[in-house]
This record gives sequence, structure tokens and C-alpha cells, in this order.
Amino acid sequence: MTAAVRGAAVIGDSVFITSRFNTPEGRMRLGEFDVHTGENRAIVDLPIPSNGGQKAAADGRYVYLGPAGSAYVYRYDPQSREVVAWSRAGGATTWYYDMVVHGEHLYIGTYPDCTVKRIRLADGSVETYGRISTSQYAAAVAVDDEYVYGGSAAPGTLLRWPKAGGAPTNLTSYLSSSPVGILDMLVHDGVVYVACGRQLISFAPDGSGRVSRDIPAEDRYIDQLTVGSDGTVYALCRLTTNLYEVTADGLAKVGQPLANVENQLLAPLPGGALLGVTGLGHVWKATPGGAATVWQTATRGFGYPETIQSMMRHTRNTIWVGGHYAMTVHRPEAGTSDRFDINGEVKAMAEGKAGVVYAGLYPSTQIVSVDPDSFDVTVLGLLGNEQLRTKRIHHDKPRNQLIVASSPQTTRHTGALTFIDLTDNSFDTHREFLPEQSVMDVVVQGTTAYLAGDTYGEGTSGPIRKVAQVAAVDIVTRQLLWREEIKPDWLSYESLHVVGNLLYAMGRRPRGAWFAYDLHTRRIVMEGDLGGYGQFNGVDGRVFSWVHWTNDICELPTVPGGETTVLYDNVPRGWYNNPSFHFTPDGRATWGMLGNDLARFPLPKK
Repeated sequence: MTAAVRGAAVIGDSVFITSRFNTPEGRMRLGEFDVHTGENRAIVDLPIPSNGGQKAAADGRYVYLGPAGSAYVYRYDPQSREVVAWSRAGGATTWYYDMVVHGEHLYIGTYPDCTVKRIRLADGSVETYGRISTSQYAAAVAVDDEYVYGGSAAPGTLLRWPKAGGAPTNLTSYLSSSPVGILDMLVHDGVVYVACGRQLISFAPDGSGRVSRDIPAEDRYIDQLTVGSDGTVYALCRLTTNLYEVTADGLAKVGQPLANVENQLLAPLPGGALLGVTGLGHVWKATPGGAATVWQTATRGFGYPETIQSMMRHTRNTIWVGGHYAMTVHRPEAGTSDRFDINGEVKAMAEGKAGVVYAGLYPSTQIVSVDPDSFDVTVLGLLGNEQLRTKRIHHDKPRNQLIVASSPQTTRHTGALTFIDLTDNSFDTHREFLPEQSVMDVVVQGTTAYLAGDTYGEGTSGPIRKVAQVAAVDIVTRQLLWREEIKPDWLSYESLHVVGNLLYAMGRRPRGAWFAYDLHTRRIVMEGDLGGYGQFNGVDGRVFSWVHWTNDICELPTVPGGETTVLYDNVPRGWYNNPSFHFTPDGRATWGMLGNDLARFPLPKK
């Protein structure tokens, strides 16, 4: 269950939140909670065609909802609990990254056109100011009585338009260099405040009086700004959730309501208190300098099933499931579960000594350990090195090390294989094994790790290399043994598995193609097409595939001339990433997902 939130807004003593993802029925979930007690006042599943919620704003009467992927901004009436497609403000793929009500208009920043617009509250008519930059994300909008300000994600750009429209003034030169561009912005008392990279910058609308305040080293970025009821400007930091008062020349810490979360709302309440909403569905209330009261909406009726990020069968007969900033440990025999927060999407897991669980988190690139008894989370370190997604973690017990495959940051091509020495948690990262390729998978046999590449990298416009490669690495010396372009027409691999002397490889480009490569003779001995990509895995000398597109579980031949057998046909999809196998100790079944349900799939005897 998740309570992932993207949109949040306040009317009176009610806070409204919208689900980041849709429910299994395809609805966007909206929750209304009392800002003082956390009481659930309403849970409404809205029939809004979209990928879930993205942003919300309120005008004191209505809640305006900017969905993830919708031509329309919707308007929700808390009194009747009805929603209408209120204003057509974009195309079918439009996401609403910021929404601000000021005066008689709702001001919006949109993706993928990186454009600032405003919508008249009285009739829903739309006016366009313009595009901010070459970025796709209009990440922040601020408004005063004279101007409208639009800030973009990287490349961070800040434009100022006359409120009535016209040519913009470029204020970008007053920013600092930022790998993420602008995350939030507000204008108050004649001063513009911009959260830009590692600084909070302020200046007058003409750029004069510029002040740059460095964010403390322990914090990542400021992702929320607000003005308190007394006129004080406050800033809230991503991951640490440190709360700061913005002073004339710096940042003064006044609290830490939570830890290890991203933030979706920071709003003032009467009397000096502040209200926060996290991306995990926490709602908190705090007075600066005082303690915070925190409610988790996942346990107050707002929680909804999500497609899972990753899974692992633990030796203690538990099933660990990684989700969006949360993990659940299931005990199928007892019919019980434990759910706890974790700082990211769990992309991969492995079990180590004493049952410790190691996990790779997105987007922080943290590698963490989780105590199997207390579920306490300890950060081992960051992959860094321009990496983004953990693809696979292997625990190398004889050498007490983790071997981690990862893909690079968006727009980058080169992934990595990282060795983590668990005696001192030192990281040794290698990007040279598969040059200009994402490392999509790693499998280990003996002292050799086999890894496969994707020439498209992560979020690039296309490859640099013409052919994807497979490499073999000695996990003792951490040296490259060989690297080969086995298939000259393959651009991307997806999954690998080794049984005996056969290396099975699955393609992403071409999608679903596969081959078995004899590691002794160094030639392909079998190949075929699965119709989709996903994961290879095996048990007791058998080889299985589970792929998207067809959503089939198949058994592959292990000798030339054998046939591929479909074991399960069109399994309802419940995986956010690739399907994966988690075999029972006797090898007679695998754990997996049947839609949103944890399920055990018996495997026919050989």
C-alpha cells in the first residue's frame, strides 16, 4: 500500500491531497483531512483520465487539480464532492508542475512545453505568457501585483512577464548554477525568492539587492517555500526535511518535522503554525521552533495499492516488497505484514549476512542496509558518479561485498559496476567496463560477473555507440576479463542469466529477442523471441523468463533443439519495473505479482 502524494492544497482547516498514482480502478484518489487533528474528512476516488495527481491549488472555495497527463485542469467542490473538467489548458500529455491562485486567476506552469499560462477563475478562459526555456518543465510560478515569474528545471531559467502579458525580461543571470534548475519560487514584500540548486537566492524584481544563501551541507535542495502568517519566509529541504527561517542573509533552522522525504506542500496556518505534506502522504503541523505533530494518511483511509518496484524472498520465509518510498515485509504463512518508510523507490534488493537486506534507492542513489528485525535503515553511501538507477545487487558472500549494476543519470550514457566492501562500506565504482552504455544487469558465477549494456543510456535522444556489449569481470581483482559485441544488430540488452556454461541474454532493442551463448566455445547455440522484455532467472538448472507486453512466464530450453514452454499466459501486470522471480527453497514455485496481489506461482515439474 502507498500513500504517495503529489498535489496538496489548503482551504480553511482542511488540507486536500491527491494520489501520485491512480488506484487499480484507474481513479485519482483525493483525501480531505483536518489540519489540526489529522482526522479523515473525506476520501473520494475521482474519475479523471490521467496517470494520477500532479499539482493542486485552492481559491478558498474550490480545489483546482492539475493531473499528470491531462488536457484539462479539473475543479473539485468540497461541498458536493463533485469534480468537473473545468478548463482545457494543454494537450493530452500535459502535466501541471506548479499552480498558484492570485487575484482572479489561476497561474500554471506546464510540462512538456515548459510554458506559463493563467486561467480566469470566473470562466476558465486561458491566456499564455510563453515558454521559459529549452527545458520541458515549467517547475515554478510566482505572482505579485505587477509581474508573473516563471522558473524552469535544468537548464534553470527565470523569466518575468508583465502581469497583463507582453515580452518577458530574462532574470537568469541572477541565479546560480544548478543541476536541477529551479524547484520553487515565491515573491513577497517586493522580493523574489528562488530555490536554485544549492542556494536560496533573493532579489528585487529588477535584479537589484541580490542575496545568495548557501543551503547547509546536510541538506540536498530546498523544495518548498512559503510565507508565514506573520510575514516570515520559510524554506523546507528535501530529504532532511529541515525547516528554515529565511533571514536577511542566511537560513536559521527552526525545526525538522520529519526526515528522509520529499515535500509537496508547505503552507501557513493562522497563529504562526505551518502545515506540511510529504510525497509519502504524511501530513504534519508545527510551530517554528517547536515539535511537530505527524499523521500518516496511508493508515487513515488514503492508502491505495501500487505497482511494486522490486521484490525479494528472504531466508526467513518472508517476502520483501519495495515500493514508492515504502517497503512491506509479508509473512505469507502467518498472513501478517509490516510496512515502513524508506528514503526512495527500492529498485533492487539482496540479502546478506545475518539476514541483513541491502537496497538500492532511486533517485538518491543511496545504498542502504535494513535490519531484518527492527527494520532500521542505515545508509552505506551513494553510488554517485553520474548514476541514477540501481539495476541489480548481488551479495558476494565469500568476499563480503556487494556488486551493484546501475544506469546513469538522465541524458547520460555510461552506467557503472560498483563494488561495496561491507567491512568498511567503501565504494569502488567502475564505469569503464561498458563504455557509453548503461549497465542493465549483472549475474555472478563463481568469481566472474557478467554484465550487459544499453547504448541508449538513460533518457537520451539516442546512442553514441552502434552496438551493445556483454562483458565479463573478475570480482576478486575487479578487472575486465573480456568484452564482446555478441550480436552486431543489438542496441540494448535487458537481462542475463547463467546456467552451467550457457549465458542467456534478453534484448530490449530488439525487444524480446534472446539467445544462449556458450561461454566455452564463445558462440550462440540457441535463440528465439519472447515478444517482450523482462527478466531471466533460473532454479535447479532450469531457465525461466517473465516479460512485459505478453506478460507470460515461460520455461526456456537448456539444450539446442528444445522448445520454449508457456507456463502462465497473460499474467495481470503488477510490476512498475521488470517482473522478477523469487523461487521457493524447493524450487517448485516462484513468488511474484498477480496484478496488485502478491502471489505464488507453482512451477510444473521438469
